[in-house]
Amino acid sequence: MSDQKKKSPTSRALAVRRGPLHVTEELARRVVGGEWAEGVALPTEIELADALGVARTSVREGLTRLKAKGLVAARQKAGTRVLPRSQWNMLDEDVLRWTWSGDNRAEMAQHLMQLRRIVEPAACEIAATVATDAAIAAIERAYRGMDAAGTDPVAYAGPDLAFHRAILSATGNPFLMSFGATVEAALRMSFELSTKQPGAPRKSLPLHRAVLEEIWARKPAAARKAMENLLGLTENNIQRGVAAGNAG
Repeated sequence: MSDQKKKSPTSRALAVRRGPLHVTEELARRVVGGEWAEGVALPTEIELADALGVARTSVREGLTRLKAKGLVAARQKAGTRVLPRSQWNMLDEDVLRWTWSGDNRAEMAQHLMQLRRIVEPAACEIAATVATDAAIAAIERAYRGMDAAGTDPVAYAGPDLAFHRAILSATGNPFLMSFGATVEAALRMSFELSTKQPGAPRKSLPLHRAVLEEIWARKPAAARKAMENLLGLTENNIQRGVAAGNAG
């Protein structure tokens, strides 16, 4: 009885590691990494269960999660196949994370910056036009949190995320507000590269302040330009971060 008690924690831990979430991560890694190319049929559930050392039900649940995110599709008698990347739900936070962890991080960073350049300057323009004072005050609170963080990139990250989310919320546009979660995931990933530059948070602070001031001043075109300037610095930091990572 005592031996069973000693073994049970290990057994439970093993079950957790090899449960549906573990299987989802492993299957996603193989799909995103190109081990199974677009249009290729995956091994059967039984084959995957044997290969991964898990229960077939865990494989089935893992595949269901990948189907929901647009990575694979199942058809009767045709099995489960990898869908073209153009059909993946790239705005899903898990899909962002899986693709970010691959070998093409520099390309992913560039694509994310392109997305931000499309969305965030326009959001600033809208916020400067329609935002309530309370909404702009939320942007300012986030800015003050960034200022208080000093040179600590970890402490700076939270308020910086809040700053960009608050701008999207200040538009009053429900689609942009929902889109904030995706921008947050993109920001979090960008920080991994942009904050590698010494003093990067403090250097970006005046550009954040310029965005805030133009929104407070209700100057839409100037607010758009201020965000474009901020994103230009961010992109430069990311490119340097990528270069530093490759050199390392």
